[in-house]
Amino acid sequence: MIDFNGKNILMFSPYGATKHYGEAIKDELLKRGAKVKGYDERPSQNALMKIIIRFLKKRIPQIFAKYIDSIIKENRGICFDYILICRGEAFTEFTVNRLKKAFPNAQCILYLWDILETTNVRDVIHCFNKAMSFDPYNVASESFLKFRPTFFVPLYRSVPINAEYKYDIMFIGTLHSSRYKIINLFRTFFEKQGISSFVYLYVPSVLVYMKDLICKFPYISIAKVNFTPISLSDTVMKMKESKCVLDINYTNQRSLSMRAYEAMAARRKYVTTNPEIMKYDFYNENNILVVDIKKLIIPRTFIDSPFVDIDAQVLHKYSVEGLVDDLFG
Repeated sequence: MIDFNGKNILMFSPYGATKHYGEAIKDELLKRGAKVKGYDERPSQNALMKIIIRFLKKRIPQIFAKYIDSIIKENRGICFDYILICRGEAFTEFTVNRLKKAFPNAQCILYLWDILETTNVRDVIHCFNKAMSFDPYNVASESFLKFRPTFFVPLYRSVPINAEYKYDIMFIGTLHSSRYKIINLFRTFFEKQGISSFVYLYVPSVLVYMKDLICKFPYISIAKVNFTPISLSDTVMKMKESKCVLDINYTNQRSLSMRAYEAMAARRKYVTTNPEIMKYDFYNENNILVVDIKKLIIPRTFIDSPFVDIDAQVLHKYSVEGLVDDLFG
């Protein structure tokens, strides 16, 4: 385990619905003795800023550059040992080099938990001393990237095995691409098979909902979506009440979501549409069921049978402690 006693770290991570992932990394660094200054990877979390960053960050670089300059000014007297950027969708080569010039002693580390096709940071990878990604296919296409799967936050280790459950299966996720259509297929299947379920669909904003209503989901009901992300504590509570966790991977994404590791840490059965999970070292057909949406089958025996415990070393690998060791090691 790496000791960060006396080390100064400047950290950028998402502050939206997934803020707790960055906070878990920060807490682990603090626990090991580091002094961490944490910031949002974007100047703002409002929907307009997200659209500008996604589509116009190279045409209007001044917006993010001004934000970075304010952070540099605020921390001018600190000699940082590391700069850690998680996800980093807003960053450009210009802003990364601006940070490197302001803090020349810092080792710069990039960690991607979204695919390059979404974050559009392919051109900044070479600016870092170390760059890691959760996606093995992005790693294969970029020689400088190293593979590092995502992780679970410590709270999932506290989920108890219950004698009685409220739900057979739960799904919590952001509405995107074909997910609404797929979740409706699952809902119909659950009703026919007598499988009890909890479903929470999140849409980042009304603006995004209206765009999707016009372009993607003309049949979606506003009553079936939520504009507030479910909290970490509520997610853990629903997992406590459920036997299994359902995960529907993003279109064109073959890497695993964090939900796979969270289910493993909580000792919950995992049902997924992503067959790539069969390549990972924690795959166990007793715990993980890969389903084909064209022919849905979820055996009752899979739902009701006990979870088979994961080897402690494998579990550590996918913990936030294991992640920090790999990022800074």
